[in-house]
Amino acid sequence: MRFSKGIILLTTCLICFSMIFAGCSDPKKQEAFLEENILNISIGGEPEVLDPQLAIDVYPMRVINAVFEGLCRNDEKGVPMPGVAKFWDISEDKLTYTFYLREATWSDGTQITAKDFKDAWLRALDPNPKDHQPALMGYLLMCIEGAENYLYGEGSKEDVGIEAKDDKTLVVKLTKPTPYFLQIVSNSVAMPINSEFYSKQPLVEGMSKYGADIENVLGNGPYVIKEWNHNEDIVLEKNPNYWNAENIKLSTVNLRIIPDNSSAITSFKAGELDIVEISEAHQRDELKAKGAVVESYNTGATQYVSINNEDKYLKNVNLRKALVYGIERESLVNKVVKDGSEEAYAFVNPVVGGGNNSFRQETGDLVRRDNTAEAESFALKSLVELKLSDMPKLSLLVDDMETSKRDAQALQEMWRKNVGIEVEIETMSFESIQERMMQKDYQMVLLRWSGDYNDPTSFLEIFETENYFNIVGFNNSEYDSLMSKAREETDEKKRMNLLSEAEELLFKYMPICPLYYVHNSYAVKPKVKGLVRGSSAIQDMDFYWTYLE
Repeated sequence: MRFSKGIILLTTCLICFSMIFAGCSDPKKQEAFLEENILNISIGGEPEVLDPQLAIDVYPMRVINAVFEGLCRNDEKGVPMPGVAKFWDISEDKLTYTFYLREATWSDGTQITAKDFKDAWLRALDPNPKDHQPALMGYLLMCIEGAENYLYGEGSKEDVGIEAKDDKTLVVKLTKPTPYFLQIVSNSVAMPINSEFYSKQPLVEGMSKYGADIENVLGNGPYVIKEWNHNEDIVLEKNPNYWNAENIKLSTVNLRIIPDNSSAITSFKAGELDIVEISEAHQRDELKAKGAVVESYNTGATQYVSINNEDKYLKNVNLRKALVYGIERESLVNKVVKDGSEEAYAFVNPVVGGGNNSFRQETGDLVRRDNTAEAESFALKSLVELKLSDMPKLSLLVDDMETSKRDAQALQEMWRKNVGIEVEIETMSFESIQERMMQKDYQMVLLRWSGDYNDPTSFLEIFETENYFNIVGFNNSEYDSLMSKAREETDEKKRMNLLSEAEELLFKYMPICPLYYVHNSYAVKPKVKGLVRGSSAIQDMDFYWTYLE
């Protein structure tokens, strides 16, 4: 099967482009148009590093998606479309993908080759990198032949099924059919690396400075970094060497680094920003009244409480059920969160596909609604089973974001009222939380999970016994078997049924407490058109098609 949207995409873009420039044939007018086509936006926090293989959160990915490009990139609807790959072939058994690269260059004008992708993917899989931390997202590539053994130190990189057949042809062999492979290819972990440039980067305490500053970044995307003033802003300019540069409409994107949302709102009101996130309900009405367009979208993430199933108290399933049923989700989203988010009665987010409908529609709710009365019953059972006379005091780790502290305080009160349990809130940086989680040094932690590709597997695989992200300590051979069978199943309906069974089994044991499916609201000036807010981290804020009227 051969897929190529190149002609259609180019034609569509050219039509749009000609419409925008209609009446601007005068060079002076055209120059004025480009000068005014500057977008000012806050990306929130400072990106730790702009390294596609190592990035794991939205702050760096908001920049990486503009500065780099993989074989594919997501279109306006989140569907993979040609990027550096002009088209690709998929073998009849769906085990071999052959990507044919277009004439594309790095921002310094050097040619992009198939080897740049092979090097990047092997780097992401390297189990013992010498000059950088292991790539946490490398596991996404384990569907490639030999990749899992290499990642776990049981094989060599020579056995990984990635072949740079020539400069313009990359052949990838998979261990099994992977319906979402092109979505993985669109992810940041699969973006290319210029090995010659990488080899010239200085080391600090043995670690490469690649991606740490403006002089340490060489991209191939629609934009290049003109300035990086740490903790202040990142200025992007249109990349003249990008293969589709003629259809990139913004000349400059000023990415302000404003971690405090109240300050960002103030900047928006002062006319310093064109787009701003909204974290409080009253801000929606206020900004609407001032003429801003207010939008809301499902981010694809699920807010939940991770419960340490190995804790001496929380290993009891009835105590976990008491905590799950002790949450008044409707009250939480309508009276506390108030941003359009919807109650979560399962884990996989509703935006995730599941065959003919969304996976959520196919599988349904897995936590009974409006059953806080059951919480007390489960709590009493846990007391008997744990041989306790009183409910144990528990702790909940939360990061230092205001919204996280807000949610934690609401949960604390609901558990006190509905379960009769006292929960201490421990606030710390997310880096500290990560350390505690990986050491299983916690009881509960407030988290948010977003899939890395549009498939239920991206949510459910983190509960497999051997998965790196299985921080809850869920260990169930039946669950592992269902997930394994789903990976082997080639019939899509049967595969989805297996994944539904897996999620149902998960909620039989309640290793987590789902809270809500995260929606983000943002205000945007009416002049801004074509901004895409996708339901994946790599497309959380995508201005590939953005222009100003």
